Amino acid sequence: MVGNERPWIAQAFILVLYIITLVIYNRAKKEYVGGKIGAAINLIMIFVAFLFLSDYVDYFVSSLLPLGEQARFSVKILFRLIAICVLAFGGLRFFVSKPAEGGLAQPAPMPRMEEVETAAVADLDAVVQEGMAEVGTTPPAAEAPPAVTPHLGPDETVVVQEVFQSKPSLGRYEILEELGRGAMGIVYKGRDPKLNRVTAIKTIRFTDDFDEEQAAKIREQFYREAEVVAKLSHPNIVTIYDVGEDLDLSYLAMEYLEGESLEAFARKDNLLSIRKGIDVTAQVCDALAYAHAHGIVHRDIKPANIMILENGLVKVTDFGIARATASSKTRTGVIKGTPYYMSPEQISGMKVDGRSDIFSLGIVFYQLLTGELPFGGENLAAIMYQITTVEPEPPTKHNPKIYKAAVAILNRALEKSLEARYQNAKQMGDHLRLLAQKLDELKGKAKVQEAQ
Repeated sequence: MVGNERPWIAQAFILVLYIITLVIYNRAKKEYVGGKIGAAINLIMIFVAFLFLSDYVDYFVSSLLPLGEQARFSVKILFRLIAICVLAFGGLRFFVSKPAEGGLAQPAPMPRMEEVETAAVADLDAVVQEGMAEVGTTPPAAEAPPAVTPHLGPDETVVVQEVFQSKPSLGRYEILEELGRGAMGIVYKGRDPKLNRVTAIKTIRFTDDFDEEQAAKIREQFYREAEVVAKLSHPNIVTIYDVGEDLDLSYLAMEYLEGESLEAFARKDNLLSIRKGIDVTAQVCDALAYAHAHGIVHRDIKPANIMILENGLVKVTDFGIARATASSKTRTGVIKGTPYYMSPEQISGMKVDGRSDIFSLGIVFYQLLTGELPFGGENLAAIMYQITTVEPEPPTKHNPKIYKAAVAILNRALEKSLEARYQNAKQMGDHLRLLAQKLDELKGKAKVQEAQ
């Protein structure tokens, strides 16, 4: 009796081991969707499944088909051969390719905003009209930005990792060239061979800045956010095509843009015309208003994340990325982010909504008009103090040509009090366009007078 029970106990134990193995690999597979590691896990799971069928052919096949002992043995051998072939031929592609010389990359800093209460638009139109009365000169003609390959800031770090492919690739995308480097990682120009479409691919590696457990949580949140942002469809927001992971490297495949970031036009020696700066800022307002209406706060509005295309269209990038690491610290205890463009509530660790993006956009607008940052300091503590307590210098001190109405709009965007600030991006965009309209009317009248 005991002798007959032992084989059943052993079989049951082996069955449990098979089930546990498949469950573990299935769970691991979810962490590596779309990359080589995910493909390897799938291969191992198929291999284990056929071994399982081979070991239990006596129980499954004999109950369905009246096979003799020799036939059951042949079926067992067949399943084992299939398992070996799957592992051998399926895994062959992991060894035949050559390592590429290229490198790929690393990470930085979005909470879903609660619906911003619609507030009555303050009577800023009167201030705009008053400002128009003081405009004594025709505004400079709008400038067309030069077409330059987009790039990211010089203050950002990169971690390099080899990609083992016959050609540099990431997931299914072929890497064509490096476009720039940012705090999140490297941005590449790539090609989707399935659709023959050129894309920009932004790489992100969470494990380099965060401990393993925290990185797993941040990665999971990042994919959730990216899925939501991919559904956004607006002419002023860059389109996300795909999100995936390869070689422990997360990536976003997005719309490839021919143009340049606002970083190039935030310098005193290369400012846009005031009229052009107003138009650019108004287009960013449109993007923010749409995103906020869908419950998404950017949290990292800065010149590097705003692109001007060759046709003058403005695109806001990096929606969905900032939130994943917004409330997290790196291994060294540093909060990820761009302190010069943070809102007072961000610095204070408060829950933020769309008005935080408006404050950050106000800083960008100030920089576009003057070539200077409204808040500065020698260290992080000094910058944070300036943003939370000190009023910025009047922009006319740096650029006397700035119209009074533009200053009024700028000051409203940079209010430290949430209640005094613009309550939504549409309000700010409407006032900017009203100012632009008045400037265009004045310019038109000046041309008529010259013609007469």
